[in-house]
Amino acid sequence: MTHDPAYRQLLTLIGARSQQWLRSRIDQLPVAADLGDNFADDVTEIAVAAYICSGLRGTPVPLQQFISNRFKSRIIPNPKAGFSRGSGSADWRSARLFKGLTDVDPTPALSGASMFPADRASLVRPLEAALLAEAEEMLRTPIPEERLTDQAIDTYASVLALCYCFGMERPRFASARTYGDAFSNCLRFANWAERKGRLMPLAQMCYCLCLIDPDHDVAPMLADIISSQRPDGSFPARIGFGTADQDNSALRPTLAALVALHMAIYRRWHGSQPNLPIAA
Repeated sequence: MTHDPAYRQLLTLIGARSQQWLRSRIDQLPVAADLGDNFADDVTEIAVAAYICSGLRGTPVPLQQFISNRFKSRIIPNPKAGFSRGSGSADWRSARLFKGLTDVDPTPALSGASMFPADRASLVRPLEAALLAEAEEMLRTPIPEERLTDQAIDTYASVLALCYCFGMERPRFASARTYGDAFSNCLRFANWAERKGRLMPLAQMCYCLCLIDPDHDVAPMLADIISSQRPDGSFPARIGFGTADQDNSALRPTLAALVALHMAIYRRWHGSQPNLPIAA
């Protein structure tokens, strides 16, 4: 079903509507010189999602053009933005932007910061053997039901995406069982998200399941996501119908949904990144 032309056209239309909502959010952002930590985090999220969508499509998506036009010189002028809080919870997003999408080296700004596997994986290309082994162990380990949260699934999805370099390469895990264990974890996380009505982790699992198996049918999962889109083009945090326009709290769910839609449409990476080696 996901390869049906009419269905692909529907997903493309839904993605285009979400990009227009994101454009309105970008237009409301301050100029680069006035970006604070909160705005810098938002721009980072948008820039990374645009990069992934463009790589999947093989050509720049409108979202990439929207953010480039708004911040012509450099996406985020201060490389310490996103690292100053020291919690590590959002560091990997800023780190992967600076290392992979700009010419800014974030390493000096990270001195003394809490470095989780996702943080370090975003800074090292190709992944060092010890770091890949640590990530592999994390991906194989089931998370108990009582510990499942949006944040736990977000971190898991981040590590998996970085191991796959967002879809550009297939990681060389030491054990072939890792792919199956990660796939099983993602299925369980997707089931949790559906039961709890959480849209963002469900969208992240659509993306991750297709990273592991590009031919996996995520149409049933996408049905819940598609039906949740608001009239203004945004996606809510919770699965379900609604008609109210949303504020900036819808940014991350909308970006996650947009990436999932692009993965469902294009299935594999079609772009290139000269700064990163492509696995054979």
